[in-house]
Amino acid sequence: MDTTADVSRENIDTTAQDDIEEAAFRERQRELARKVSWGIAWVVPVVALIVGIWLTAVGTVEQYSPAGDGVYDVTWLAVWPAGLVLLGVGILGLTAVSLATALISTKR
Repeated sequence: MDTTADVSRENIDTTAQDDIEEAAFRERQRELARKVSWGIAWVVPVVALIVGIWLTAVGTVEQYSPAGDGVYDVTWLAVWPAGLVLLGVGILGLTAVSLATALISTKR
């Protein structure tokens, strides 16, 4: 009779250990997903801001198209409006992520 009780106790211990390991694994998954999403949330506005600054500073871009006999037709494209839009997107995105970080990191 003691052998049956020991076997059932070992089964319960094994099941409890499996539950603990599964809970720890799920917690690691949640933590990794949280870190990846925060990284993306910070990187996207910073990249938009940098590209916006660059496009606004450049202003125009040249596009060469061959017209034949070594002659090229040059077209100037204005890129500063896209730069202004990306500047706005970057600033608003950084503001939103900063506010979200401040609100989530405060203890309630």
